[in-house]
Formats: sequence, structure tokens, C-alpha cells
Amino acid sequence: MYKFPTDADNTLWNTITAGEHWFNVRARIAGTVYGQDQLVEMTASSRVFSGEQPAVGGCIAGELSLKMLKPSATIPRMAKVEPFVQAANDDYSSAWMPQGVYYIDTREETRNDDGIPVLSMHCYDAMLMAEQEFPAISGGWPRSDIDVVKIIAKYMGLQNSVYLTTGIDQRTVDAMDKAYQINLPASYSLRETLSYIAAMYAGNFVISFEGKLLLVTISGIPAETSLLVDESGNVITFGIDPDTGEELAISLVDTSV
Repeated sequence: MYKFPTDADNTLWNTITAGEHWFNVRARIAGTVYGQDQLVEMTASSRVFSGEQPAVGGCIAGELSLKMLKPSATIPRMAKVEPFVQAANDDYSSAWMPQGVYYIDTREETRNDDGIPVLSMHCYDAMLMAEQEFPAISGGWPRSDIDVVKIIAKYMGLQNSVYLTTGIDQRTVDAMDKAYQINLPASYSLRETLSYIAAMYAGNFVISFEGKLLLVTISGIPAETSLLVDESGNVITFGIDPDTGEELAISLVDTSV
């Protein structure tokens, strides 16, 4: 299951979802929070493998499709999009649980049957930021694999220093226990370097729900699934499509195998 911020959050979530309950959703886009009154549809997908068969040495990007009533505020190009979900009943509401960090890639504006502008966006997570050349950092090579991942996390914009691991999931730090020595990856991209390191650990890199680099190894695939699908596999639904009148769903592909 998803790694809750605290044990109390986990307990409250389980208590709420054990009985009659509903789910609330919202998304923070370019720093502004939009609720269910503004959101029309949101579908996220996250995979551990790039294809149908297990393979290692990959950097797998998550995707998010979002449709909303066009806001009055201007949404910048490549704006950050952060979806959240909350469980609630008549007595309690859980903490808002993050469901990833994404960046807008494409957008399209249409109008519904009432003539109201609707904005549709397709987004990718921060793995998109790995498509850049590895920086020409002099001195101190070769370096340990985790130090190289720290550099990559910084240049992907996940942390502000190569001396920190704030942009790296703790499970990645725990898994990378071999301290492989890496030469300067000259003429290689950040993504290609991550793929090389992932292959050495028989795994793949993805972006976690908190927007951090997560190394998922074949032997240590996490059992967590998105909170946008409940423990019985039921899709959390909300809202009515203004064009068709049909109930809409937020869903995230199960990443366990």
C-alpha cells in the first residue's frame, strides 16, 4: 500500500474506508488548488516496466490526463500539476494523499454543450526532466552510484544540492548498497545514466508519488498501489461529464505484479 505520512494517517484512512465513505479529489496546478467543482476528469497511469514483459534498465515516466473547466488564471507552459485524494465520511476526513508530481506537456481548449470553455491537459512526471545531457562536472571521478544519482536528482530539479538526498526516495538509498563506481558519463543523458545504474541493480527508475526518484528492483517491487483505487480494486469515481452526463472516474494503473 501507499506509504502514508504517519501511522495515524494510515489508521484514519483504514477506519474511514472500512465503512460508508466517499473520496474527495483536488489538484494543485502552478501553485493554485482546484477542487471537484472545477475538475471534470483526471486519469493517471504509472508503470514499473516499459512493456508488457518485465525488463530492467529503464526510466519509466508516469502520465496524467486532466480535464477541467478553464480557470480565470493563466496556467503557464510546463506548469507543475499535483493531484491529491482524501477519504471522508460524515465524521472524519483523512489527510490529503499525494498522487504524484506531473508537468503539462500538451493542452487543448474546447467547449462543452453549455458553451463553457474546457481545458484538457496531458502531463508527464519529472522523468521527463532526465532528457538532458549529463553535466560536465570535473574532478573526483569515478564516483559512487548514489552520488551520481544525487547529481541527477539536482539537475532534474528534484533537489537543490548534490549533497542532499531530498529528491531521492529513501527506498532507493536503501537498495543502492553496492557502491558501484561510475566514471563521468560524458556525452550521455541523465536518463541514460540512470538506466545504466538501474540495470546494475536489476531494476528500473520511476518517480514516486512524492515526486522523488525511486529505484524499483525486480526482487523488491513495492506492493503499494494508488489510493485512487481502493483495496478491493474499485475505481474511485467523482463528478458527471458535462458532455455525456456519464459518471467519471479517477484511476491509476496498479503498479504491483
